[in-house]
Parts: sequence; C-alpha cells; structure tokens
Amino acid sequence: MNIVNIAAILAFFIISGIVVAAPLPLQLIVNNDTIQCASFLPGDECMDCTPPDGWEILGPYGPCPEDYTLVTVRSNCQGFENERCCTKWHSGASGDCQNLVKNDLTRECALVDDAANRTLLSGWMKMPENAASWLCPHDYNWTTLTGTIPAKVAQYGPVNVASVTNEADFLASLGNNVSGWTWLTQPGQSAAWTFYNLPTNRRLYIYLTPLVTRPSGNGGGSGYSTDVRITYETRTRNINSTVSLKNTHPEFQMPADTMGWGYQAIGYLMIPADKIPFDGKVKVTLTKSANAEHIAVNKECCTIEYV
Repeated sequence: MNIVNIAAILAFFIISGIVVAAPLPLQLIVNNDTIQCASFLPGDECMDCTPPDGWEILGPYGPCPEDYTLVTVRSNCQGFENERCCTKWHSGASGDCQNLVKNDLTRECALVDDAANRTLLSGWMKMPENAASWLCPHDYNWTTLTGTIPAKVAQYGPVNVASVTNEADFLASLGNNVSGWTWLTQPGQSAAWTFYNLPTNRRLYIYLTPLVTRPSGNGGGSGYSTDVRITYETRTRNINSTVSLKNTHPEFQMPADTMGWGYQAIGYLMIPADKIPFDGKVKVTLTKSANAEHIAVNKECCTIEYV
C-alpha cells in the first residue's frame, strides 16, 4: 500500500465522520543507489509497513536530500490478525483476516489457525476464494472456536471420514459377541451410531462394512449378501431406506463354515445436503430384515464420508 492509497483511505473515514486512530508519523525514506526519496507511512494499530528492498528510513518526513528525485513507492505492508482489526467499521487500515470464520446462525466470529485448510464445524463459514473483503459484522460476537476439525474425523486427501469414537455413541441389540462383533440374528434387532459436527452444506455418504453370513451348523458360510433397513435423522423427520449389503467375495459363496473368512460386506447411502440437521448431528440406525442372513456390527463398521 503506497502513501496515496493510505491518504485516500484516511480521507474517506474523516469525511464519513468515523473516528480513526492516528497512523504512525510520516517518514522519509531514501534509496542511495537510485538517488531517490519517497514518503512512507509505517502503518497504524492494524497494519505494519516496511520500506521496499534497497530503501532505508531517513527520519520524520522532510525535504528530499539535494539532487535526489521524489518518487512514489509501494511499501511492504502486513495487517495484524486480531478481533478488532477484523471487525467491520474498525478504525485503522485493513487487518489480516484470512483466518476469520463466521457463523450467521449464531451471529459469531472467530479466528482459527490455517482456516482455508480446515473442516469447520456445522454453520461456520471460511473466507470465500477471491473475496474482495472478509470482515466480521460489527454486531456479531467474537468467540473461541476450538473444534474446527473434530478428533473423530480423519482426512485422506480431500476425503473426510467421520467415525464413532465414544462407546456411548454406539448401541446394539443384545446378541452374541464374538471377537468384538455383535451378531444380529433376529428380525428387528438393530444397531445405532451417532455422529457429531458434520458439515451441513454438502452431501454426506453413510458407509457400512458389517459382516454377513448364512448360518450352517455351528458356523456360517461365506459370500452372502443381504438387505437391511437404514434410518437416519433429517432436519424434519426420520428417513427409512433399504440398503443392499454386497459381499466382497460372492465368487466364493458356500454354505460350509469358513470360520469368518468371506463375511465382509459393504453398502452405502447418500444424504442430500438439504436434509442434514442444522446442528450437524446425525444418528444412523441399521435394522435387520426378515431374511436368512445374520449380520455382525461394531463401532467401526459405520462411517460418514464427504469431500
């Protein structure tokens, strides 16, 4: 920002009747290699400025040294990242507000580290690309946002995988528990997973990776698929859908006991963005249908994924 631009900004605030804090005293800078001088504003309480390379501060603004030419140069300026300098209608120059996030539902603002690369909690927005201005409205409250990337969300490049980590957020019907898996063997038995802090502005995908088998004697065979009912909460009601759990090894389907090999199945269901609850909390319930296959579930076999 050069001296002409800073002067224009200050003039605007004065004409508008807005009180501004006084900038630091005007300085004279010189470049002894090019035999030039220029006026220089070091900044104010919201911006720090340094002379361009090759220039040095001579002192409070005065006449150019003899034989030096007066020119206009662009200073190196960096706005300060703080609440006051990122609030609309603040006094002073522009702050550094790239890490400002705001929530129009709660009328709050916050500053977070590396906001552009964060997955924000529900309702929070980051600075849009190519935004000309990004400031907190003057009637919003400032808060501290600590959970910008919930601990239960892992990132794989652009893909986010939310999983259940608390035991209280996974509930299953009573059934045989084998090696950490609970078997649902009767129609109507169910399991439920509760997810928090999900984004509300994009599609979400419920991914299921339970075990499926068809009983045979004391064990069960491999390669079997089955259908289940999936229920999830929306902004207005619960939605029920039938999801096919496809076995990953259908080529080895057999009734003989395979001791757990070939039981893995997978299925998914998409939640439209306009159905996601405003608080980012989604409860997913899997219910066994009246079919011959048994289904084993655990805390980790249901995730919600999104980009």
